[in-house]
Amino acid sequence: MQNKLQFRPADTNAKPAEKQDGTPTVPAKAHSVQLAEHRLLAVTGVKSVPTFTDKLIEVELEGETLTVTGHDLVVKGLDLDGGVLNASGYVTSMRYSTAIAPSSIIKRIFK
Repeated sequence: MQNKLQFRPADTNAKPAEKQDGTPTVPAKAHSVQLAEHRLLAVTGVKSVPTFTDKLIEVELEGETLTVTGHDLVVKGLDLDGGVLNASGYVTSMRYSTAIAPSSIIKRIFK
């Protein structure tokens, strides 16, 4: 028996992805995350690192935030000009969240 794969062209009439409130999502700029053996973390495309402790590292990317949790976390290197973060420790989870632009909040308040 022979397996055949069939590819269909993308639906050109498809709507862009939307957030829960109905506003369209904005694709984030390219970044990469590398994790080796739960211990060595490298992230590119970093704008800032607003919070870091031995249990949490919050990484601000373009249009979203990456939250890294674990234990014995240490930021080994941070180059904001190059947008690179290197960290070590035991990583137990990584979670993305989309940041809401401040102008959106102001528009909602003054509707």
